[in-house]
Amino acid sequence: MKLLRKYAPKDRPLLLGMGISLMGSLPLGYINVISLQVLTEQGKWASLFFIAGIITIQFFVLNFVSKMALWLVNQKKLLTAIDLFTFVFLLFVGIYFLTDTINNNKSSTLSDFKLAQYPFFLAVFLNGLNFIQWPYWAGIYSYLFRSEILLKTKKSNTRFIFGAVLGTTLGMLFFAHVGNFILMSSKINLSNFMNLFFSVLFLTLALVKAIKITVKLNFTSNRRVV
Repeated sequence: MKLLRKYAPKDRPLLLGMGISLMGSLPLGYINVISLQVLTEQGKWASLFFIAGIITIQFFVLNFVSKMALWLVNQKKLLTAIDLFTFVFLLFVGIYFLTDTINNNKSSTLSDFKLAQYPFFLAVFLNGLNFIQWPYWAGIYSYLFRSEILLKTKKSNTRFIFGAVLGTTLGMLFFAHVGNFILMSSKINLSNFMNLFFSVLFLTLALVKAIKITVKLNFTSNRRVV
């Protein structure tokens, strides 16, 4: 956050939103990996429709959170419930892919799922389940408002949201196309490793989330004792 305060373009909310969202969309995550798989299996147009579905949900979340950010970050029980749901979701999906890996020699591909025929709706479904983005953006907004990096005006917020949507789009396009280039250059068939990869990815994310929940609960308990 100190770096954000130091380098954030205060008078350019579009660039501010784009920068924050771009940094958030580039790290390895299951949505980026699925976006890569959509590109490799169904082509560029399907990949664009998938990204369109992702940013549609993000646009809705940002519009809502921008109005409720200061309230949401103070709802400790709600945030804890979101964390627990996210942990259970990640753990369940990780175990599903691990079980599928153990019981089957063939990895699942997108074509095995009916919803994958409609990349836009697949993205809406997946990002709709991505509840962790609510407290994430609430925390970002709360900090930006309180530090006055982002003005509480409709004009500034609208530009920030469009910047965030643009940043997510660019980040996902970069990840998918660079990943596709690497796979094609190395002649790796992504579908052969998807089950194992997703099981490791989701279980790792679940472990990280469990650690964060434990640390947060211990910190809250210690503050009450003090």
